[in-house]
Amino acid sequence: MSAAQTCRVDRLPAAGHAGRTKLPLSRLGRGLARPLTAAALSLAGLLTAGCSDASSDAKLDAGFRRLFTPQRTPQQYMLIAVSSEDADARRDAVTQIARSKQSKAEWAIKGFVAIALLESDPQARCVAIRALARTGDPRAVETMLKILNHREYPPPEVWPPDALCRWDATDVLASLSAAGQVPEDQLEKVRKTLLDRLRSDTDRHARIAAARGLGCCATEEVLKGLIDGLRDEDFAVVHECEGSLVRLTGETHDCNALAWEDWLEVNRETAFARAGQVPASRRPAYDNRWQKAAYDTHELFNWLWPGRKEE
Repeated sequence: MSAAQTCRVDRLPAAGHAGRTKLPLSRLGRGLARPLTAAALSLAGLLTAGCSDASSDAKLDAGFRRLFTPQRTPQQYMLIAVSSEDADARRDAVTQIARSKQSKAEWAIKGFVAIALLESDPQARCVAIRALARTGDPRAVETMLKILNHREYPPPEVWPPDALCRWDATDVLASLSAAGQVPEDQLEKVRKTLLDRLRSDTDRHARIAAARGLGCCATEEVLKGLIDGLRDEDFAVVHECEGSLVRLTGETHDCNALAWEDWLEVNRETAFARAGQVPASRRPAYDNRWQKAAYDTHELFNWLWPGRKEE
C-alpha cells in the first residue's frame, strides 16, 4: 500500500461523527489488492520460468541422447520385438520395422507373422497385423484366417485375439478381398470366416468390416447372410450390409430385410445380373468436388432460409 493511501486511511473520521463520510470499502480493497496481485504475478513468473527452464533442459537432454545414441537396425528392432518384456518397447520396435525399407524382406515378413499370431499385447499385435497386410504377401491371408479361427488351433500356435485384433484381422481380410489378393484356394475359407464374424462377433467394428468384405463374394449364401445382417441391432452394421447387397445385385431395398427376402425368392437365378450397378436412389447428386461444393452450398441456403411451407 502506498504512503498516500496509508495517510488517507489514518485520517478516516470516527464512525459516529455526523456530517462526515466514510472511505468506500471498494476503494480500500483495490488499494490492498494491487500490491498482492503484483506479488502473485511475480511469483507465477518465477515458477513459469523455472518450469520452462526444466522443460528446455529435458528437451536438450533428449536431443543429445538421440544424437549420440547409436541407431538400431531393423534386425535389432526385430530382436526387441520378440524378446523384450516391455510391451511398449515391443510395439515401438514393430513400428520401426514396418516403417523401414526392409519391411517386405523375408525375415521381416516371418517376424510379422509370428508376432501377429503369438503376441499377447493387443497394440503390438495390431501393428504387426497391419504391417503384414501392407507387404502384399499371400501369407497375410492365412495368418488372418488363423487369428479369426483361433479355436481350431492350440494356444501355443495362435494366441486368442481380443476385440481389437479381431477387428483389424477382419478389416485386412475385407481389404485383401476387395483388392483381389486372396488366393483361389482360400476364397471359400475367407467367405465362411467373414460370414461367421458377421453373425457372431461381439465387436461392432468386426461385424462392419465383415459386411464390407462380403460385398466381394457373389454367392447366394452370402446374400442370405447379408440379409440376416440387416436385422443387426447396430445400424452401422445394417448400413454396411445394405451397401454390400447393392454392390452384389445392383438393387436396393433401403435396409428392409423382408423386402430383400421377397426379392431374392423371385430373382434367385439372376440375382447377380446387375452387379456393380448403382441404383438411381443411391447415386450422389454430384460427380466431382466442385459440384459437391455447389450442392452443399445449396443445401445450406435451403436450411437457413427454407421458404414458405406449402399449405
